[in-house]
Amino acid sequence: MKTSWKYAAPGMGLILFTCLMLGSCSTGAIHSEPARQVSDIKSILILPFHDVSGLYESNINVRCYLCGQVMSTGYVPPSAGPFLTSELVSLMENKQVYTILSSDGSQDMLSGMISGTDNAAADYLNLYVGIGKRAGADAVLIGHIFRFVERKGNRASVESPASVSFDLHLIHVNSGKMVWTGHFDQTQRPLSDNLLELGSFIKRGASWVTAEELAQGGLEDIVRRFPQP
Repeated sequence: MKTSWKYAAPGMGLILFTCLMLGSCSTGAIHSEPARQVSDIKSILILPFHDVSGLYESNINVRCYLCGQVMSTGYVPPSAGPFLTSELVSLMENKQVYTILSSDGSQDMLSGMISGTDNAAADYLNLYVGIGKRAGADAVLIGHIFRFVERKGNRASVESPASVSFDLHLIHVNSGKMVWTGHFDQTQRPLSDNLLELGSFIKRGASWVTAEELAQGGLEDIVRRFPQP
């Protein structure tokens, strides 16, 4: 079946102009907030990513209950949380800046805690801080998944592209305050929609990526912005 030119990725033999006109890239938001009070953080407990999409309707903009950042919701498969958690642990360990503590048992403590949006942010912060104290950590790193939609198609062409939205929060255990946040909210788009994304387009092999690949790239970008002690 013939596909629209907007959703067709270029072949390896095409010239750069064709890449610019027919390629695909990812656009959206990757950013982090300035960090504070991190000089005394030596160890970090990474908690499992939480799927919060069930708290909201699909395909709407909502505010994170911890930081107030606006994120877009959508479907999240059960595999998304374990995947992002594993990737985050690996990336943080590779930085070799902080001691990364195991989150074994934390899933049971967190199970069922996110059951509605009426709970105050302070309640969640207190819970995270309590888990961090029991683990002997200086800080806790917690992420939420708002959307993790897989592409419909293949690397050459798609009916709909991958679309992912998640955030990260670093919480200082002693003070009980959130000291840093990072956000990722992207849907892969045709390169012709944003020629400034040529770097991401080439990095992703000039093709339509999977949701895991899109999320992995976003997580890498956020971790590169992670504060140093």
